[in-house]
Amino acid sequence: MRTDIVSALRRYLSLFSMMVKRDVLARYKGSWLGLFWAAINPLLLMIVYGFVFGVIFKARWPVQGDSEVSFMVLLFCGLIVHMMFADVLGRSASVIRDNANYVKKVVFPLSIFGGVVSMAALFHFLVSFVVLLLVSGLMGGHLTWHIVFLPVLLLQYLLFCTGVAWFVSVLGVFFKDLTHIVGFVSTVFLFTCPIFFPINYVPEQYQIVLAVNPLTYYVEAVRGIVVFHSFPSVAAFSTSLVVSSVVFVIGFWFFRKTKGSFADVV
Repeated sequence: MRTDIVSALRRYLSLFSMMVKRDVLARYKGSWLGLFWAAINPLLLMIVYGFVFGVIFKARWPVQGDSEVSFMVLLFCGLIVHMMFADVLGRSASVIRDNANYVKKVVFPLSIFGGVVSMAALFHFLVSFVVLLLVSGLMGGHLTWHIVFLPVLLLQYLLFCTGVAWFVSVLGVFFKDLTHIVGFVSTVFLFTCPIFFPINYVPEQYQIVLAVNPLTYYVEAVRGIVVFHSFPSVAAFSTSLVVSSVVFVIGFWFFRKTKGSFADVV
């Protein structure tokens, strides 16, 4: 019995890793630079945002003085968190319909698609994070032992994103217009968390909006690891862990509850 379980788990993990690899490579298939675009895109984005906000608008962070480079790093810490979330939203809205040929295969585990979308997004986050560290290092930044918290943070974020992926993928099956809505939703999340500005720059009566945005915790945590060399508070960590776990469980339950109807729609 134990052998059968181990064998089934191995097959599932093999299928999962194969589909994640296929999803990542499919984005760059046919391009000259291939996977290098995974690093080039965030680097170009960092340069553009850094120039627009740091040079043209002369945006500054309270602790950074007049260093435009510091602002670029601070800004990109938040952007890579949001990019992973936006990637999950965008892909999961159509992932079931894009793989309609698997829906009617009774033995195929459809729930795997939520994990595939999230893991592919995590891959791009990690590439962007390496780019961030390289740029930060070139500009005089350095890492401390606080980096040990990164795996814990990413596990939390992965749970949250996977739950969101399951929930959105179900809605995308029944509401095709969702693919046109998720871009707006992503933009709302972008401007309601402290990516372009510190939380204390927001009028007190509106700070609750940033507080309830689940991305705020991850933006601040990544910024703490890379720039401020600090950990999130125990209260923030505990709250985020509960939220990510609840989103993961509810997303999985919702997907399992509704997947039987997929074949009638796709």
